[in-house]
Amino acid sequence: MSKTLKVRISLVLLLSLASVLLVATTWAPSDIVCPVCHTKNSFSEIMSYGSYIYGWPSKFQFIFWPLTDGNSLYSCKQCHLTLFMWDFKEVPPGKVEDLRHVLAGIHTDKDYAKYTEIPMSQRLEIAEKVYTKLDKDDDFWCMFYRVKGYHLAREKKTIEAGVARGKALELARKMLDDPARAGEKKELFLISGAMHHFLGDDNSAKGDFEASLAAAYESKKLTEEQNKNMNDNLNGLAKEYLERIGKKSVPADDGTDKP
Repeated sequence: MSKTLKVRISLVLLLSLASVLLVATTWAPSDIVCPVCHTKNSFSEIMSYGSYIYGWPSKFQFIFWPLTDGNSLYSCKQCHLTLFMWDFKEVPPGKVEDLRHVLAGIHTDKDYAKYTEIPMSQRLEIAEKVYTKLDKDDDFWCMFYRVKGYHLAREKKTIEAGVARGKALELARKMLDDPARAGEKKELFLISGAMHHFLGDDNSAKGDFEASLAAAYESKKLTEEQNKNMNDNLNGLAKEYLERIGKKSVPADDGTDKP
């Protein structure tokens, strides 16, 4: 093989590697102590990711990585405390006893070597029970049921996924009726539309996306520029959703749309 050809092959390999790294998310093992039973667990922690995660197909269900990744839902190998990684590390001390009572009767269907081997459907069922003791608001539960629907669909649990999405839709509509959330309507209409679509009601979905385009997102917690960027991003997604519904090209819900 000539030197020139070797150089070309090396260049192609490097470019290929670079293209993979541009869309890579990486994790590393970390020992984390359970706040309830004090067992040391080996969980995965995020090492790297990029803004490309916001363009992945899960955006059409209005959820984003790492919520789409099973690594993010920790489950203790001893007591089965199951929470998203950021909540697992921040359990309020005053809630520990309540969580012990919830977990007392919880078991997985078998022993697993790693927490990621436990199906997300099982982990999410446990997490749902645990979160009922952590005083979460409607925003959280709306997100939780979208995430639950996403993972149930990937396990081909279509009926259960529909139930979860129905709950997310109900919460989105409830928040839309709250005058205190007037500045969030643009986002809430998008969420409602996404759930309507995945529940098979594209007429209602299109109405929601059009309402989203007509609304303005405004949060007092954001700067003027951040609010503008939020409006632009939500408008972009609503317009893409309407276009894809018209072409029947919204990404599939069976796992084939993974990045």
